[in-house]
Formats: sequence, structure tokens, C-alpha cells
Amino acid sequence: LDILGYDAVDIGTLADSWRSEPGTPVYCKPYYGEVPKGMSGDKTMEWIFQTPGVPIPADRVRELTATVVRGPAGGSFSVDAWT
Repeated sequence: LDILGYDAVDIGTLADSWRSEPGTPVYCKPYYGEVPKGMSGDKTMEWIFQTPGVPIPADRVRELTATVVRGPAGGSFSVDAWT
């Protein structure tokens, strides 16, 4: 992972994995930045998949996962989770 430029970040036990579910602060958004305003759901997804990702420091991942408040079991998946 080091050769590829990745850091492994311990965000807790398997029981804590909800901290990186869709809709949480660390789920995808930090890696692609702000989505341009006014896009439809389809255009938003197209923009996200065409935008090169950017690395974020391991400390930022820890910070973001520490701020998560648990929502309903199973989370939710929608375009809103990406924006």
C-alpha cells in the first residue's frame, strides 16, 4: 500500500464500520471535493465518476470518522449521500 501511496487507517472494529457508510463525512466526498451546484442526480453521478480523486491525509480520515453520529441501521444510499 505504501508503494501505491495509500495509508491504512484504523477506524475501529468491524462493529464500527458504520462510520464509513454512505452518507457519512468520510464516504467518498473528501476524495472528489464539492459537486457543482444545480446538477441533477444523473449529472452529479456522471461528474463524480469523471472527476479525478484526490488523496486526503490519514489524520483527516480519522477526524472525519470521529465526527460521525450513527443513523438508522443499514444507512442509506442516494445521490444525496455523495453530495
